[in-house]
Amino acid sequence: MVGTFTNKLGTLADAFEMFYSDGKSLRVSFENDRLSEIRQGQSAGISIRAVKNGKIGFSYSSKPDETDAVAEAALRMAPYGKAYDYDFASGARSEHTRPFDPACGELNPDKLVAICNHVKDTIKAIDSDALVDCTIGGGIGKSRIVTSNEQDCEEVDSSFSFSVSLRLAEEGNFVQNYRFAMANEVIPEEEILTDAKEVAEEFQIARKSEPFKKGTYPVLFAPSAFGDILMPIGISVNGTTIEKKISRFVDAMGEQLFDERLTLVDDPFHEEGAGGGLYDGEGVPTQKRAIIEKGVVNGFQHTLSTAKRCGHEPTGNAQRSVSSLPNPGMHNLVMAHGEGDLDEMLKQAEGGLYVSQMLGTFTSNFLAGQVSGNISLGFLIRDGQRVGRVKNCAMNVNAFDLLKSNIIAISKKREWVGNRYLPWVLVDGVTISA
Repeated sequence: MVGTFTNKLGTLADAFEMFYSDGKSLRVSFENDRLSEIRQGQSAGISIRAVKNGKIGFSYSSKPDETDAVAEAALRMAPYGKAYDYDFASGARSEHTRPFDPACGELNPDKLVAICNHVKDTIKAIDSDALVDCTIGGGIGKSRIVTSNEQDCEEVDSSFSFSVSLRLAEEGNFVQNYRFAMANEVIPEEEILTDAKEVAEEFQIARKSEPFKKGTYPVLFAPSAFGDILMPIGISVNGTTIEKKISRFVDAMGEQLFDERLTLVDDPFHEEGAGGGLYDGEGVPTQKRAIIEKGVVNGFQHTLSTAKRCGHEPTGNAQRSVSSLPNPGMHNLVMAHGEGDLDEMLKQAEGGLYVSQMLGTFTSNFLAGQVSGNISLGFLIRDGQRVGRVKNCAMNVNAFDLLKSNIIAISKKREWVGNRYLPWVLVDGVTISA
């Protein structure tokens, strides 16, 4: 069927790309200690980009059997589309493999409900006052990309995730803590319960507040908060900002802009990474690439169009859904570990803060390196321990300067936060308002 279709479209369009995907999923959610939702989903769709007279038309449908109608609509839209000044993906095979767990497509709702109940019971045994939200689910999917440039690639994927949140509203005090994880295989219940126990124990510390004065302090960032500090780098290596020449890194390839201990790798093949893939959203084989290597700017993230317009080679970083056009994005962000011992780093941060969660950083001027926001969960460090939560505190730092001159230590230990594998990072000279 696809062969017949592509032959037909090839006679009508100067060039084309077809993207097909389908999948199924199951999710169980608890809210305020009680089961709130069991959602089972099945989705499929097709999108086509067709070129006519040098312009690209785009159309999509959630019904894959409407191929002809989608193609016709794409051709009608072509006169109003962007210029086709690059080539769709050419025939190329990935040399890598990707973990796939069929069990993610065979999840049992009763089992997931039971796990959520175990999570709730584990947390209640530590703090009976906390209200618990919990979501667990997963699924499998497949995708296929066919182009007029002889690419025809297919890929299957599996996913599993969970999140747990605790909160408590007391007079003059609102406390919240959460943890989430993603994987390409079913996460064992024991790991989920271990994370639930850890987040509840941290919640216990957070229920006690400690007075804190504004000033300049050492700050130990947990992986869950350090991802916010890396956002300016992620924005600056994105092909869209490079193409528009609004990134600070436009002419910085090969320059030492950061501490030599900072290495960031975009790794689509990491066995534990949830954001991997053999091909990107345009059918280009993905690559493991250092974005920052020992403090040196080493690479950008491109779609086919941004690479062409910047005069760079494609990098396999296009991300999309059936209903959206490709945009550059990260696969799995892996930061190199350091040599720091976490207990020693807590002692080095004496009198400062351990920051676990930030709030509102999305309003920051990332292109300028600015990261500003409230510290939604931060702890005062005394005698090498987190002794209580600080309230009504915020920070405003320049990540480019912070990661160049202010790093004290980077931990050996790392932790997954979504599709980011990050260590704990201790920095000095952070101004905190309170």
